[in-house]
This record gives sequence, C-alpha cells and structure tokens, in this order.
Amino acid sequence: MGRFLWTKFQNYYNSKALLHILLLVVLYFICDTFIIDYKNDENAFSQGFYFKLLLSIFYLIGSKEKQSVTQEDNSIDAAFHFSVLVLCLWMGLTTILMESVSISRFTGLFLIFGSLSAFNLIDELLKLVRVKIQSGALSRYAIETTLKIILFATFCFALFFLITGEWVWEIKPFYEW
Repeated sequence: MGRFLWTKFQNYYNSKALLHILLLVVLYFICDTFIIDYKNDENAFSQGFYFKLLLSIFYLIGSKEKQSVTQEDNSIDAAFHFSVLVLCLWMGLTTILMESVSISRFTGLFLIFGSLSAFNLIDELLKLVRVKIQSGALSRYAIETTLKIILFATFCFALFFLITGEWVWEIKPFYEW
C-alpha cells in the first residue's frame, strides 16, 4: 500500500512539475518586483492579474497533454494547481495591501477555486507524509495538522471576502491601460 502511494506521489510531484513550480515562483517574483510598479501605476493590479491568469491558462493547457501508456508520468498537474493557488492568493493579499483596490466578493469566488487547488496540493503532500513518516510520530501529526490548518485558512480567507466584500470587479480590460 505504501509503495503505491509513494509512486502516485512521484507521479504528481515529479521532477518536471517541481521544476515548473520553481519557474513559476521565479516568474512571479520577477514580474511583481521588477516589471509591475504597484506604487505608481493605477493599472498594476490588472496587469498582475492578467499576467498570472495567462500563466495559469498556459499550465492548464500543458497539464492536459496526453501521456502515452509506455511513457512515465511527467504531467505538470502540480504546477497548474500551484499557479491557480498563487493567482488566487495573490488576488486576496494584493486586495488587502493595496489601498486603491476595494475588497471584492469576486476575489472571494476566486479564492474558493484557489482553495480547491490547494486541496489537491495538500492532499498529495498528506499522502507523502503518511507514507514517509511512521504512524504515531509527533512530527507526522504536526505536519498533517499544519497542512490542514493552511487549507482551512484558505477557505476562511475566501469567506472573509465573500462576507465583507462588495460586488465590484477591479480588473480593468487590458485595452484600457
């Protein structure tokens, strides 16, 4: 049983997917640090959204690539789920941190989808923890509890926006920049 779960984990978090996750982190960092000027550009929130949405769409298309039966699983599903999660969390955090962006219920809806992506990522991590760490070990309980709290916090973050937000869409069409 443990060997099967470990193989399934390796298929989800394979080296190709992990490399793409690292690439996403670097691209997001470069974009948010050097390309988009969040302090002076009134369209910065929209630009950041479209950049991250475009990357998520590319990873959606890439993750749906057909794998042959004889080829080992090199899917990038983990990278796609990571890109969606980061897009949604970025929307929530940027909305809170930027004074020019109001709290929107649409952001809460995006965060619900981000929570679903987080569920996929965390579920696979929990499977790894259950295979690699002995049952009854304190570290196993600590890691499992931490991952579950992160997932629950993501849903609570979404509820915050759904409850306190307004039905406003702060994203401007790219042709209005």
